[in-house]
Amino acid sequence: MKKKLLNTLIPTLSIGLSISTAFASITIDERTIPTPAGVSSEFAQIIENRTIPAPLPVPANTEEWLTLQTQFDAPGIEVTHKALERSGVTYETKQIAGVDTFLVTPKNIAPEYKGKWLVHIHGGAFVFGGGEVALREAIWVADGLGAQVISIDYRQPPLHPFPAAVDDAVSVWKELIKTQSPDATAIFGTSAGGNLTLATTLKLQELGLPMPGALFAGTPAVDLKETSDSWLTLQGLDPLIQREGTIQGTFDLYAGGEPLDNPLISPIYAEIEEFPPTIFISGTRDLLLSDTVRMHRHLRGANVDTDLHIYDGQSHGDYMNSLLFDMPESDDALNELRNFFNKYINY
Repeated sequence: MKKKLLNTLIPTLSIGLSISTAFASITIDERTIPTPAGVSSEFAQIIENRTIPAPLPVPANTEEWLTLQTQFDAPGIEVTHKALERSGVTYETKQIAGVDTFLVTPKNIAPEYKGKWLVHIHGGAFVFGGGEVALREAIWVADGLGAQVISIDYRQPPLHPFPAAVDDAVSVWKELIKTQSPDATAIFGTSAGGNLTLATTLKLQELGLPMPGALFAGTPAVDLKETSDSWLTLQGLDPLIQREGTIQGTFDLYAGGEPLDNPLISPIYAEIEEFPPTIFISGTRDLLLSDTVRMHRHLRGANVDTDLHIYDGQSHGDYMNSLLFDMPESDDALNELRNFFNKYINY
């Protein structure tokens, strides 16, 4: 009886193996994706009115990159101004250790953030999102947590490739911890800013400098060498568009000829033995969902305290939509961030 059963299973197993090999690449027919059940009515309206922009042309030289940089950032400046007006957050510019920064102050500073600052490293595919555009996430956190935030306006490609951004963040960190306990300080950022949050921390380790008490890495781009699964499986659901083309161009421009598996460029390749507690946030329609999940599992493999929060239906950075709109999911994300920081840096 056992022999008969085994003979029945062997062909099945063989078929399974051959199917697995044959479907290493899968082509899926066009599908219609409805608005997810269970999301807030506010977020549902955003999804239903969302359009996916056409791919951008890839600049061919430095001048074209600088032109695209200006054009791409213009709408972000408008968002910043609207968010400032909506929230009552204010800011001033200041050079810290020779690096341009914004000091972002909420209308009401929470007791746990009086006398101290969080450190923000902005996103924008490494090339975009500088200047006033950088303030968007800093405003979201400052207003949502009642926290004072130093937002680093780091040097960017095409004029300043890797390691300029990491070097600028390290310089600001070294200056800040002269007057503030590193254990009571968090570094945070989204997308490329999430990458730089992780990479900066790795650089601090390499230099033997004190590390932050906690990190927030929002949907971070952690693998600039290989294309993680969700870049392909979620294509067409995220306004980030796709990796191929301009985004890959920004990655290559940022690396500046350095190997893309350098852990300070792609933190997923870092050998982790210890690391600050880290909270990750992404969404089920976010092209960087797989990057986020992979980095979370990488840290968990080293027994690092980490939280992972995935929001249904959200595309890249959607958790920050309350910059301009009331959205319960944004409030929920801020609450998770508040709880995490209270646990690790506000004790």
